[in-house]
Amino acid sequence: MYWLFKLKLIPNLPFLISEAAKIRENGVKLSPVSEYARFGIGKEKILILGESTAAGVGASSIEDSLAGYFSRLFGNQYTVENFGKNGLTAKDAYSLLEFSYPYRPDKIKGLMLFLGANDCFKLTSPSDFQNHLKELITRISSENQPEWIYLADIPPVHLFPAFSAKMKAFLRIQRDFLQKEMIKVSRENSKIVFEPISLDLSPDFFSEDQVHPSDLGYHKIAKFAFEELIRRKTL
Repeated sequence: MYWLFKLKLIPNLPFLISEAAKIRENGVKLSPVSEYARFGIGKEKILILGESTAAGVGASSIEDSLAGYFSRLFGNQYTVENFGKNGLTAKDAYSLLEFSYPYRPDKIKGLMLFLGANDCFKLTSPSDFQNHLKELITRISSENQPEWIYLADIPPVHLFPAFSAKMKAFLRIQRDFLQKEMIKVSRENSKIVFEPISLDLSPDFFSEDQVHPSDLGYHKIAKFAFEELIRRKTL
């Protein structure tokens, strides 16, 4: 149960907070390359919204960001519009979209959400995480009527090389709790495509900071998502 996990976490918080601070202070600082990105001029529109993966932290160029790879995979008949922010949580995702893209089209073909890592780092409770996801999906669905919604699995934060074994252990448990909420949300909405992420996380998957994906990592994430959409016959 989540309360028991939080209880076990309390004595370790000073260590975890200290480690996180050292990583922020001493780690490689990478800038986002695709906080806003727009590719293509196709009639079918795809909206990408998310945290640092959508923002392209770790990518060498906007073309090598998640949105760049998706644009090439989807093809010329699509317009891919991307909004990302490093540190974004599910709770604040709609506010980012509303501020950045107030005049978005009435109808979109698909919605792609890349969230969850920061809710792991910030220890968002499972119930709050589920509520925030549902509210986000409900609001965008009401306004833009996407035919399908790709809900990306939470990044494997428990495998990031930059973290210690102790931090990885706690992040794995937190991620498991939040992932279960994603699964519940996906089962309640037939438009949602969700598949637990399964990728080869070789060392070259990660960028210099050992947290965010490299160009290769972004390519693998985009390919995994696109193939799942094909498999579910949404495209």
